[in-house]
Amino acid sequence: MKNLVLIISLILGMAACAPKQAPKEKAAPVMVEAKLQVNGMHCDDCEASIAKGVTELAGIDSISANHEDSTAFVRFDSNQTNLKDITKAIEDRGFIVAAK
Repeated sequence: MKNLVLIISLILGMAACAPKQAPKEKAAPVMVEAKLQVNGMHCDDCEASIAKGVTELAGIDSISANHEDSTAFVRFDSNQTNLKDITKAIEDRGFIVAAK
């Protein structure tokens, strides 16, 4: 029994002294701004739908959609998302992002 206690104590002591891994440093944000041509917007609710869909993505700083000129301006951290994901989020809401 004493041997078991000794072994457990040694194991716990070794675990407590094990080198800890340094926390991974988060990459500095790389902010990108993009203007997208979005077809199918007709009203303020369309703009709000696009904004809601895009802001659900990680790394979105701002989104502004305008149905009058069929554009969306988005500012995002390219370390966390990309234009492909943003386009998919808009198209998942029933709109069409025109190719440039």
